[in-house]
Amino acid sequence: MNLLVIFLVLLSALIHALRNFYTKKANDKIVFIWLYELVGTVIFLPVFVYYLLQNGTGSFFGIAIGAVSGLLHALYWIFHGKAYETGDLSHVYPIMRSAPALVLLFAVIFLNEQVSLIGVIGILVVAMGVYTINIKKISFSGLIEPLKHIFKEKGTQFAFLTLISVAVYSIVDKIGVGFVHPILFTYFYTFFGFFFFTPYILYISKKSAILKEWAVNKKSVLINGFFATFGYMLILIALTLEKVSYVTGLRQVSVVIAVLLGGHILKEKHKLIRSGASFLIFIGAFLISIAK
Repeated sequence: MNLLVIFLVLLSALIHALRNFYTKKANDKIVFIWLYELVGTVIFLPVFVYYLLQNGTGSFFGIAIGAVSGLLHALYWIFHGKAYETGDLSHVYPIMRSAPALVLLFAVIFLNEQVSLIGVIGILVVAMGVYTINIKKISFSGLIEPLKHIFKEKGTQFAFLTLISVAVYSIVDKIGVGFVHPILFTYFYTFFGFFFFTPYILYISKKSAILKEWAVNKKSVLINGFFATFGYMLILIALTLEKVSYVTGLRQVSVVIAVLLGGHILKEKHKLIRSGASFLIFIGAFLISIAK
């Protein structure tokens, strides 16, 4: 993996962790997500128009893939917000970001990618670290406890739904940037995602709730509006330069950042175990970054 890709992915990881930090602090998580996606759509409209004039729209097939990606992202935003309604940042975020194993499987099956042994080991180590980060105590019952959460905790259930949506849209987006310029594709999926997401928001939320969330968290909405589009734009550019399984795997460094934010700023529990698990994620991310 070349240095440019590593830089793009690590910067995106930092942005993603901060974006989730602000989302966790919001009052109405799903409305907050909708607001910052609206802001991102407006902020990056001039950039989209510029690249549209320079490159054209690309193929109809690429735009159609953007629409599919938009639908998947809309589902992702809903699951994402639901997970944070009851789950800690340092608990549900690692589950959401444990996509490398699924992405690896999907990439091999659907994209016919060849993944080296080092890449496979790195992704497995990341997955092991993400699992460990959900352990609350060092005991036999503690070791299997993460498996039980999916059956009894809403936050965990929605985190796994988020995980699945991430894995699927990662594959779809990898295909999409093969037909459309990454920056244009970023706007396509954002626009279509917002189009699919808006009816849901209008159905579940009153106008007063939307206005209240904006009034209380205006600054965070604006920051996340920039982060949401710019951060994933970096990933899409990286996807044009490197294998999807490697990019998605290295991106899991964001888990470490999120755990630190959750443990030290939001004062969430189990900091020691989750910090130790973060070390595993670092090792896995390093192996992925040197994989050929």
